[in-house]
Amino acid sequence: MRKHILYSFILLSLLSCEDTLEQRFSDSVEVNETIVDLNSLNLAANGAYSFLANPGYYNRNFILIPEIMSDNAFINAFDNTGRFLEFDDYIVNSNDSRVEETYNNMSRVIATTSIVINKAKAISFIESEKKKANHYIGEMYALRALTYHNFLLLFAQPYNFTSGASHLGVPIPDFELLGNGANIQKPGRSTTAKVYAQIVEDLLLAINLMHKESILFRFDVFSAKALLARVYLHMQNWEGARDMADDVILNSNKTLLTRNEYINSWTEDFNKESLFVVSNIKTDNSGINSIGHFYLKLKDAFATNDFKNTLSDTDIRKELYPKFGSTNLVTKFPRTAIKDDNIQVLRLSEIYLIKAEAHAHLNEVTEAQQTLDIIIQRADSKPVEATTEIGQILLNKILLERRKELAYEGFRLFDLTRYGITFNKFRQDTYPIEVISPSSKTVLPIPIDEINVNPNIADQQNPGY
Repeated sequence: MRKHILYSFILLSLLSCEDTLEQRFSDSVEVNETIVDLNSLNLAANGAYSFLANPGYYNRNFILIPEIMSDNAFINAFDNTGRFLEFDDYIVNSNDSRVEETYNNMSRVIATTSIVINKAKAISFIESEKKKANHYIGEMYALRALTYHNFLLLFAQPYNFTSGASHLGVPIPDFELLGNGANIQKPGRSTTAKVYAQIVEDLLLAINLMHKESILFRFDVFSAKALLARVYLHMQNWEGARDMADDVILNSNKTLLTRNEYINSWTEDFNKESLFVVSNIKTDNSGINSIGHFYLKLKDAFATNDFKNTLSDTDIRKELYPKFGSTNLVTKFPRTAIKDDNIQVLRLSEIYLIKAEAHAHLNEVTEAQQTLDIIIQRADSKPVEATTEIGQILLNKILLERRKELAYEGFRLFDLTRYGITFNKFRQDTYPIEVISPSSKTVLPIPIDEINVNPNIADQQNPGY
Protein backbone atom coordinates (compact mmCIF):
# COMPACT_ATOMS: atom_id res chain seq x y z
CA MET A 1 0.00 0.00 0.00
CA ARG A 2 2.76 2.48 0.91
CA LYS A 3 4.50 1.67 -2.38
CA HIS A 4 1.31 2.38 -4.35
CA ILE A 5 0.73 5.65 -2.53
CA LEU A 6 4.31 6.75 -3.26
CA TYR A 7 3.99 5.69 -6.89
CA SER A 8 0.74 7.64 -7.27
CA PHE A 9 2.39 10.71 -5.76
CA ILE A 10 5.31 10.53 -8.17
CA LEU A 11 2.93 9.96 -11.07
CA LEU A 12 0.79 12.95 -10.15
CA SER A 13 3.88 15.10 -9.83
CA LEU A 14 4.81 14.16 -13.36
CA LEU A 15 1.30 14.63 -14.72
CA SER A 16 0.71 18.05 -13.20
CA CYS A 17 2.42 21.25 -14.24
CA GLU A 18 2.72 24.79 -12.99
CA ASP A 19 0.28 27.64 -12.79
CA THR A 20 -0.68 28.73 -16.28
CA LEU A 21 -2.63 27.22 -19.09
CA GLU A 22 0.36 27.86 -21.35
CA GLN A 23 2.56 25.65 -19.18
CA ARG A 24 -0.01 22.90 -18.84
CA PHE A 25 -0.60 22.78 -22.59
CA SER A 26 3.11 22.28 -23.19
CA ASP A 27 5.86 19.70 -23.42
CA SER A 28 6.83 20.22 -19.78
CA VAL A 29 4.92 17.09 -18.78
CA GLU A 30 7.12 14.05 -19.25
CA VAL A 31 5.32 10.73 -18.70
CA ASN A 32 6.84 8.66 -21.50
CA GLU A 33 8.34 6.21 -19.02
CA THR A 34 5.60 6.45 -16.40
CA ILE A 35 2.53 4.92 -18.07
CA VAL A 36 3.92 1.64 -19.35
CA ASP A 37 1.36 -1.06 -18.48
CA LEU A 38 -2.18 -1.67 -17.24
CA ASN A 39 -1.32 -1.09 -13.59
CA SER A 40 0.41 2.23 -14.19
CA LEU A 41 -2.46 3.31 -16.48
CA ASN A 42 -4.92 2.53 -13.69
CA LEU A 43 -2.87 4.56 -11.21
CA ALA A 44 -2.59 7.46 -13.66
CA ALA A 45 -6.35 7.42 -14.31
CA ASN A 46 -7.06 7.31 -10.59
CA GLY A 47 -4.63 10.16 -10.01
CA ALA A 48 -6.36 12.35 -12.58
CA TYR A 49 -9.50 12.33 -10.44
CA SER A 50 -7.61 13.81 -7.49
CA PHE A 51 -7.66 17.25 -9.13
CA LEU A 52 -11.43 17.32 -8.61
CA ALA A 53 -10.93 17.12 -4.83
CA ASN A 54 -9.42 20.58 -4.66
CA PRO A 55 -10.96 23.74 -3.17
CA GLY A 56 -10.36 25.36 -6.56
CA TYR A 57 -12.71 22.86 -8.19
CA TYR A 58 -15.40 20.56 -6.76
CA ASN A 59 -14.39 20.81 -3.10
CA ARG A 60 -15.52 24.44 -3.09
CA ASN A 61 -15.27 26.97 -5.93
CA PHE A 62 -17.21 25.28 -8.70
CA ILE A 63 -20.24 24.53 -6.55
CA LEU A 64 -20.03 27.66 -4.39
CA ILE A 65 -19.56 30.48 -6.91
CA PRO A 66 -22.68 29.74 -9.03
CA GLU A 67 -24.85 29.68 -5.90
CA ILE A 68 -23.51 32.96 -4.50
CA MET A 69 -23.98 34.62 -7.89
CA SER A 70 -27.59 33.38 -8.16
CA ASP A 71 -30.70 34.01 -6.05
CA ASN A 72 -29.92 31.06 -3.76
CA ALA A 73 -27.13 32.29 -1.45
CA PHE A 74 -25.51 35.37 0.01
CA ILE A 75 -22.34 36.06 1.98
CA ASN A 76 -22.59 36.75 5.69
CA ALA A 77 -22.18 40.52 5.61
CA PHE A 78 -21.42 40.97 9.31
CA ASP A 79 -19.04 38.14 10.25
CA ASN A 80 -17.12 36.67 7.31
CA THR A 81 -13.57 35.68 6.43
CA GLY A 82 -13.43 38.20 3.59
CA ARG A 83 -13.63 35.57 0.87
CA PHE A 84 -15.93 35.55 -2.17
CA LEU A 85 -17.38 38.96 -1.33
CA GLU A 86 -16.69 40.09 -4.89
CA PHE A 87 -19.07 37.42 -6.22
CA ASP A 88 -21.73 38.47 -3.74
CA ASP A 89 -21.44 42.09 -4.93
CA TYR A 90 -20.92 41.29 -8.63
CA ILE A 91 -17.59 43.14 -8.75
CA VAL A 92 -15.32 40.32 -9.91
CA ASN A 93 -12.33 41.37 -12.04
CA SER A 94 -9.72 39.60 -14.14
CA ASN A 95 -7.17 39.70 -11.28
CA ASP A 96 -9.40 37.62 -9.03
CA SER A 97 -7.46 34.80 -7.33
CA ARG A 98 -10.52 32.52 -7.00
CA VAL A 99 -11.24 32.79 -10.71
CA GLU A 100 -7.64 32.04 -11.60
CA GLU A 101 -7.54 29.12 -9.17
CA THR A 102 -10.59 27.55 -10.79
CA TYR A 103 -9.43 28.25 -14.35
CA ASN A 104 -6.07 26.65 -13.61
CA ASN A 105 -7.51 23.57 -11.93
CA MET A 106 -9.87 22.89 -14.82
CA SER A 107 -7.06 23.41 -17.33
CA ARG A 108 -4.90 20.96 -15.41
CA VAL A 109 -7.58 18.24 -15.59
CA ILE A 110 -7.93 18.73 -19.35
CA ALA A 111 -4.18 18.50 -19.91
CA THR A 112 -3.70 15.54 -17.59
CA THR A 113 -6.53 13.43 -19.00
CA SER A 114 -5.33 14.15 -22.54
CA ILE A 115 -1.80 13.03 -21.71
CA VAL A 116 -3.02 9.83 -20.07
CA ILE A 117 -5.12 9.07 -23.15
CA ASN A 118 -2.16 9.65 -25.46
CA LYS A 119 0.20 7.47 -23.45
CA ALA A 120 -2.35 4.68 -23.04
CA LYS A 121 -3.15 4.58 -26.75
CA ALA A 122 0.54 4.08 -27.49
CA ILE A 123 0.71 0.87 -25.42
CA SER A 124 0.06 -2.54 -27.02
CA PHE A 125 -1.98 -4.33 -24.35
CA ILE A 126 -2.34 -8.09 -24.44
CA GLU A 127 -5.79 -9.38 -25.38
CA SER A 128 -6.83 -10.16 -21.80
CA GLU A 129 -6.07 -6.58 -20.73
CA LYS A 130 -7.70 -4.68 -23.59
CA LYS A 131 -11.18 -4.43 -22.08
CA LYS A 132 -9.87 -3.00 -18.82
CA ALA A 133 -7.43 -0.68 -20.60
CA ASN A 134 -10.21 0.63 -22.83
CA HIS A 135 -12.32 1.28 -19.76
CA TYR A 136 -9.56 3.36 -18.16
CA ILE A 137 -9.11 5.33 -21.38
CA GLY A 138 -12.87 5.87 -21.53
CA GLU A 139 -12.79 7.26 -18.03
CA MET A 140 -10.30 9.90 -19.11
CA TYR A 141 -12.49 10.93 -22.04
CA ALA A 142 -15.47 11.26 -19.66
CA LEU A 143 -13.47 13.20 -17.09
CA ARG A 144 -12.18 15.56 -19.78
CA ALA A 145 -15.74 16.06 -21.03
CA LEU A 146 -17.02 16.84 -17.53
CA THR A 147 -14.34 19.46 -17.03
CA TYR A 148 -14.82 21.03 -20.44
CA HIS A 149 -18.54 21.37 -19.74
CA ASN A 150 -17.89 22.97 -16.37
CA PHE A 151 -15.26 25.21 -17.96
CA LEU A 152 -17.85 26.49 -20.43
CA LEU A 153 -20.47 27.02 -17.75
CA LEU A 154 -18.22 29.40 -15.84
CA PHE A 155 -16.32 31.17 -18.62
CA ALA A 156 -18.76 31.35 -21.56
CA GLN A 157 -22.33 32.34 -22.19
CA PRO A 158 -24.84 29.45 -22.50
CA TYR A 159 -25.11 27.42 -25.69
CA ASN A 160 -28.20 29.27 -26.93
CA PHE A 161 -26.67 32.75 -26.44
CA THR A 162 -25.97 33.09 -30.19
CA SER A 163 -27.25 31.36 -33.29
CA GLY A 164 -25.31 28.17 -33.74
CA ALA A 165 -23.42 28.77 -30.46
CA SER A 166 -20.92 30.87 -32.43
CA HIS A 167 -19.78 32.91 -29.41
CA LEU A 168 -16.44 32.33 -27.70
CA GLY A 169 -16.06 29.30 -25.49
CA VAL A 170 -12.78 28.08 -23.99
CA PRO A 171 -9.44 26.97 -25.51
CA ILE A 172 -8.99 23.57 -27.14
CA PRO A 173 -5.34 22.56 -27.61
CA ASP A 174 -4.07 19.97 -30.06
CA PHE A 175 -4.62 17.01 -27.76
CA GLU A 176 -2.34 14.72 -29.75
CA LEU A 177 0.67 16.93 -29.02
CA LEU A 178 0.22 17.03 -25.26
CA GLY A 179 2.97 15.14 -23.46
CA ASN A 180 4.71 14.28 -26.72
CA GLY A 181 7.60 16.72 -26.48
CA ALA A 182 5.92 19.25 -28.76
CA ASN A 183 6.36 22.98 -28.44
CA ILE A 184 4.33 24.99 -25.96
CA GLN A 185 0.77 25.48 -27.17
CA LYS A 186 -1.00 28.81 -26.82
CA PRO A 187 -4.50 28.12 -28.14
CA GLY A 188 -7.08 30.83 -28.54
CA ARG A 189 -10.67 30.34 -27.48
CA SER A 190 -12.74 28.05 -29.67
CA THR A 191 -16.41 28.72 -30.32
CA THR A 192 -18.86 27.33 -27.83
CA ALA A 193 -20.28 25.11 -30.59
CA LYS A 194 -16.86 23.57 -31.22
CA VAL A 195 -16.24 22.93 -27.53
CA TYR A 196 -19.65 21.28 -27.10
CA ALA A 197 -18.93 19.14 -30.16
CA GLN A 198 -15.69 18.05 -28.49
CA ILE A 199 -17.55 17.23 -25.28
CA VAL A 200 -20.10 15.09 -27.11
CA GLU A 201 -17.37 13.34 -29.08
CA ASP A 202 -15.47 12.56 -25.88
CA LEU A 203 -18.56 11.20 -24.17
CA LEU A 204 -19.59 9.01 -27.09
CA LEU A 205 -16.05 7.60 -27.17
CA ALA A 206 -16.18 7.05 -23.42
CA ILE A 207 -19.52 5.23 -23.61
CA ASN A 208 -18.20 3.01 -26.38
CA LEU A 209 -15.04 2.15 -24.43
CA MET A 210 -16.46 1.63 -20.94
CA HIS A 211 -18.65 -0.90 -19.18
CA LYS A 212 -20.60 -0.84 -15.93
CA GLU A 213 -18.47 -0.59 -12.79
CA SER A 214 -19.31 -0.25 -9.11
CA ILE A 215 -16.61 2.31 -8.23
CA LEU A 216 -18.66 5.44 -7.71
CA PHE A 217 -15.71 7.82 -7.57
CA ARG A 218 -14.71 6.87 -11.13
CA PHE A 219 -16.74 7.10 -14.32
CA ASP A 220 -18.48 4.12 -15.86
CA VAL A 221 -20.78 3.78 -18.85
CA PHE A 222 -23.90 4.95 -16.99
CA SER A 223 -22.33 7.97 -15.29
CA ALA A 224 -21.01 8.96 -18.74
CA LYS A 225 -24.52 8.60 -20.16
CA ALA A 226 -25.88 10.69 -17.28
CA LEU A 227 -23.35 13.40 -18.06
CA LEU A 228 -24.27 13.25 -21.74
CA ALA A 229 -27.93 13.74 -20.78
CA ARG A 230 -26.89 16.89 -18.89
CA VAL A 231 -24.82 18.14 -21.82
CA TYR A 232 -27.62 17.51 -24.31
CA LEU A 233 -29.97 19.44 -22.03
CA HIS A 234 -27.71 22.49 -22.19
CA MET A 235 -27.47 22.09 -25.97
CA GLN A 236 -31.29 21.89 -26.20
CA ASN A 237 -30.99 18.48 -27.83
CA TRP A 238 -34.18 17.38 -26.14
CA GLU A 239 -34.42 13.98 -27.83
CA GLY A 240 -30.85 13.14 -26.85
CA ALA A 241 -31.37 14.33 -23.28
CA ARG A 242 -34.58 12.30 -22.94
CA ASP A 243 -33.09 9.12 -24.39
CA MET A 244 -29.90 9.25 -22.31
CA ALA A 245 -31.90 9.96 -19.15
CA ASP A 246 -34.26 7.07 -19.91
CA ASP A 247 -31.31 4.72 -20.42
CA VAL A 248 -29.78 5.67 -17.05
CA ILE A 249 -33.08 5.43 -15.17
CA LEU A 250 -34.01 2.07 -16.67
CA ASN A 251 -30.64 0.31 -16.83
CA SER A 252 -28.19 1.71 -14.26
CA ASN A 253 -29.71 -0.22 -11.33
CA LYS A 254 -29.82 3.02 -9.35
CA THR A 255 -32.94 3.87 -7.33
CA LEU A 256 -34.22 7.05 -5.77
CA LEU A 257 -33.82 7.58 -2.06
CA THR A 258 -36.99 7.40 -0.04
CA ARG A 259 -38.20 10.44 1.87
CA ASN A 260 -37.02 8.86 5.14
CA GLU A 261 -33.53 8.21 3.73
CA TYR A 262 -33.05 11.63 2.17
CA ILE A 263 -31.62 13.76 5.00
CA ASN A 264 -29.16 11.18 6.30
CA SER A 265 -27.92 10.51 2.77
CA TRP A 266 -26.00 13.82 2.87
CA THR A 267 -23.83 12.49 5.72
CA GLU A 268 -22.84 9.36 3.75
CA ASP A 269 -19.99 8.78 1.32
CA PHE A 270 -22.37 7.37 -1.30
CA ASN A 271 -26.04 6.49 -1.57
CA LYS A 272 -28.21 4.46 -3.90
CA GLU A 273 -28.80 7.49 -6.15
CA SER A 274 -25.09 8.19 -6.63
CA LEU A 275 -23.81 7.89 -10.20
CA PHE A 276 -20.51 9.72 -9.81
CA VAL A 277 -19.00 11.40 -6.75
CA VAL A 278 -15.79 13.18 -5.89
CA SER A 279 -14.24 11.03 -3.20
CA ASN A 280 -12.41 12.57 -0.27
CA ILE A 281 -10.38 10.42 2.11
CA LYS A 282 -9.11 11.36 5.57
CA THR A 283 -6.07 13.11 4.16
CA ASP A 284 -8.39 15.31 2.07
CA ASN A 285 -9.17 17.84 4.76
CA SER A 286 -9.11 21.34 3.37
CA GLY A 287 -10.09 22.86 6.70
CA ILE A 288 -11.45 26.37 6.26
CA ASN A 289 -11.13 25.99 2.48
CA SER A 290 -13.74 23.23 2.20
CA ILE A 291 -17.34 23.84 1.13
CA GLY A 292 -18.60 22.39 4.43
CA HIS A 293 -16.52 24.77 6.51
CA PHE A 294 -17.62 27.71 4.41
CA TYR A 295 -21.34 27.08 4.88
CA LEU A 296 -21.55 25.34 8.24
CA LYS A 297 -18.47 25.88 10.42
CA LEU A 298 -17.50 29.44 9.50
CA LYS A 299 -21.02 30.35 8.44
CA ASP A 300 -19.64 32.57 5.70
CA ALA A 301 -22.75 32.16 3.53
CA PHE A 302 -26.43 31.41 4.02
CA ALA A 303 -29.45 30.29 2.04
CA THR A 304 -31.75 33.11 0.97
CA ASN A 305 -35.28 33.37 2.25
CA ASP A 306 -36.32 33.58 -1.39
CA PHE A 307 -35.05 30.04 -1.85
CA LYS A 308 -36.22 28.58 1.44
CA ASN A 309 -39.73 29.95 0.95
CA THR A 310 -40.11 27.72 -2.12
CA LEU A 311 -40.12 24.70 0.22
CA SER A 312 -43.33 23.75 2.00
CA ASP A 313 -43.22 22.86 5.69
CA THR A 314 -43.90 19.23 4.78
CA ASP A 315 -41.06 19.07 2.23
CA ILE A 316 -38.27 16.95 3.74
CA ARG A 317 -35.66 19.07 1.97
CA LYS A 318 -36.51 22.06 4.16
CA GLU A 319 -34.74 20.32 7.05
CA LEU A 320 -31.43 20.88 5.24
CA TYR A 321 -31.76 24.65 5.82
CA PRO A 322 -32.39 25.21 9.55
CA LYS A 323 -32.72 28.66 11.04
CA PHE A 324 -29.65 30.31 12.55
CA GLY A 325 -30.88 33.53 14.06
CA SER A 326 -32.49 35.39 11.18
CA THR A 327 -30.59 33.40 8.54
CA ASN A 328 -30.77 29.89 7.04
CA LEU A 329 -27.87 27.45 7.27
CA VAL A 330 -26.89 25.13 4.41
CA THR A 331 -26.25 21.62 5.75
CA LYS A 332 -25.82 19.58 2.56
CA PHE A 333 -22.09 19.37 3.39
CA PRO A 334 -22.05 18.43 7.09
CA ARG A 335 -18.49 17.13 7.51
CA THR A 336 -16.22 19.74 9.06
CA ALA A 337 -13.86 17.64 11.17
CA ILE A 338 -12.55 14.28 9.94
CA LYS A 339 -12.44 14.86 6.18
CA ASP A 340 -14.08 16.85 3.42
CA ASP A 341 -17.50 15.80 2.19
CA ASN A 342 -17.76 13.57 -0.82
CA ILE A 343 -19.34 15.70 -3.56
CA GLN A 344 -22.29 14.33 -5.50
CA VAL A 345 -21.52 15.21 -9.12
CA LEU A 346 -24.16 13.07 -10.81
CA ARG A 347 -27.14 11.52 -9.04
CA LEU A 348 -30.41 9.98 -10.13
CA SER A 349 -32.66 12.84 -8.96
CA GLU A 350 -31.07 15.15 -11.53
CA ILE A 351 -31.59 12.58 -14.27
CA TYR A 352 -35.34 12.44 -13.53
CA LEU A 353 -35.47 16.23 -13.75
CA ILE A 354 -33.57 16.18 -17.06
CA LYS A 355 -36.04 13.65 -18.38
CA ALA A 356 -39.01 15.76 -17.26
CA GLU A 357 -37.61 18.92 -18.88
CA ALA A 358 -36.82 17.15 -22.14
CA HIS A 359 -40.30 15.62 -22.31
CA ALA A 360 -41.85 19.05 -21.71
CA HIS A 361 -39.93 20.62 -24.60
CA LEU A 362 -40.92 17.73 -26.86
CA ASN A 363 -44.58 18.31 -25.96
CA GLU A 364 -44.69 14.88 -24.35
CA VAL A 365 -46.75 16.41 -21.60
CA THR A 366 -47.99 13.32 -19.77
CA GLU A 367 -44.50 11.87 -19.51
CA ALA A 368 -43.13 15.21 -18.28
CA GLN A 369 -45.83 15.53 -15.65
CA GLN A 370 -45.45 11.96 -14.39
CA THR A 371 -41.66 12.16 -14.22
CA LEU A 372 -41.75 15.46 -12.35
CA ASP A 373 -44.28 14.08 -9.87
CA ILE A 374 -41.87 11.32 -8.86
CA ILE A 375 -39.44 13.91 -7.46
CA ILE A 376 -42.10 16.21 -5.99
CA GLN A 377 -44.02 13.45 -4.23
CA ARG A 378 -40.87 11.80 -2.92
CA ALA A 379 -39.98 15.02 -1.10
CA ASP A 380 -43.33 15.94 0.45
CA SER A 381 -44.98 13.96 3.25
CA LYS A 382 -48.34 15.62 2.58
CA PRO A 383 -50.25 14.16 -0.35
CA VAL A 384 -49.39 16.33 -3.32
CA GLU A 385 -51.76 16.72 -6.23
CA ALA A 386 -50.48 15.39 -9.51
CA THR A 387 -48.93 17.88 -11.89
CA THR A 388 -51.47 19.09 -14.44
CA GLU A 389 -49.69 22.15 -15.83
CA ILE A 390 -48.75 22.40 -19.50
CA GLY A 391 -46.59 24.64 -21.68
CA GLN A 392 -44.50 27.37 -20.07
CA ILE A 393 -46.20 26.88 -16.70
CA LEU A 394 -45.05 23.26 -16.69
CA LEU A 395 -41.50 24.31 -17.60
CA ASN A 396 -41.54 26.87 -14.80
CA LYS A 397 -42.57 24.14 -12.37
CA ILE A 398 -39.74 21.90 -13.55
CA LEU A 399 -37.20 24.71 -13.09
CA LEU A 400 -38.59 25.38 -9.63
CA GLU A 401 -38.17 21.71 -8.74
CA ARG A 402 -34.60 21.79 -10.04
CA ARG A 403 -34.00 24.75 -7.75
CA LYS A 404 -35.35 22.83 -4.75
CA GLU A 405 -33.67 19.50 -5.44
CA LEU A 406 -30.27 20.64 -6.74
CA ALA A 407 -29.80 23.65 -4.46
CA TYR A 408 -26.20 24.49 -3.43
CA GLU A 409 -24.76 21.88 -5.81
CA GLY A 410 -23.74 24.46 -8.43
CA PHE A 411 -26.73 24.40 -10.80
CA ARG A 412 -28.89 27.44 -10.10
CA LEU A 413 -26.99 30.20 -11.92
CA PHE A 414 -26.75 28.12 -15.09
CA ASP A 415 -30.46 27.28 -15.06
CA LEU A 416 -31.19 31.01 -14.86
CA THR A 417 -28.81 31.93 -17.67
CA ARG A 418 -29.76 29.16 -20.10
CA TYR A 419 -33.40 30.30 -19.87
CA GLY A 420 -32.49 33.99 -19.96
CA ILE A 421 -34.21 34.73 -16.66
CA THR A 422 -33.70 38.10 -14.97
CA PHE A 423 -33.29 37.62 -11.22
CA ASN A 424 -32.43 39.33 -7.96
CA LYS A 425 -29.02 38.70 -6.44
CA PHE A 426 -29.83 39.00 -2.74
CA ARG A 427 -27.39 40.44 -0.21
CA GLN A 428 -27.66 40.56 3.56
CA ASP A 429 -26.89 44.17 4.36
CA THR A 430 -28.14 46.12 1.37
CA TYR A 431 -30.51 46.10 -1.56
CA PRO A 432 -30.49 43.21 -4.02
CA ILE A 433 -28.84 43.55 -7.38
CA GLU A 434 -31.14 43.05 -10.34
CA VAL A 435 -29.28 40.89 -12.83
CA ILE A 436 -30.90 41.56 -16.18
CA SER A 437 -30.55 38.74 -18.69
CA PRO A 438 -28.40 38.36 -20.65
CA SER A 439 -25.69 39.76 -18.43
CA SER A 440 -21.94 39.82 -19.08
CA LYS A 441 -21.39 39.58 -15.33
CA THR A 442 -22.83 36.06 -15.00
CA VAL A 443 -19.75 34.89 -16.94
CA LEU A 444 -16.37 34.93 -15.22
CA PRO A 445 -13.37 36.76 -16.73
CA ILE A 446 -10.43 35.04 -18.37
CA PRO A 447 -7.65 35.50 -15.75
CA ILE A 448 -5.28 38.35 -16.51
CA ASP A 449 -2.24 36.08 -16.12
CA GLU A 450 -3.58 33.92 -18.94
CA ILE A 451 -4.20 36.99 -21.09
CA ASN A 452 -0.63 38.17 -20.47
CA VAL A 453 1.13 34.94 -21.46
CA ASN A 454 -1.05 33.88 -24.38
CA PRO A 455 -1.18 36.32 -27.32
CA ASN A 456 -3.89 34.24 -29.02
CA ILE A 457 -6.29 34.89 -26.19
CA ALA A 458 -5.25 38.48 -25.48
CA ASP A 459 -8.13 40.03 -27.44
CA GLN A 460 -10.67 37.38 -26.38
CA GLN A 461 -11.54 38.60 -22.90
CA ASN A 462 -15.18 38.32 -21.92
CA PRO A 463 -17.13 41.59 -22.33
CA GLY A 464 -17.28 43.79 -19.24
CA TYR A 465 -13.83 42.92 -17.91
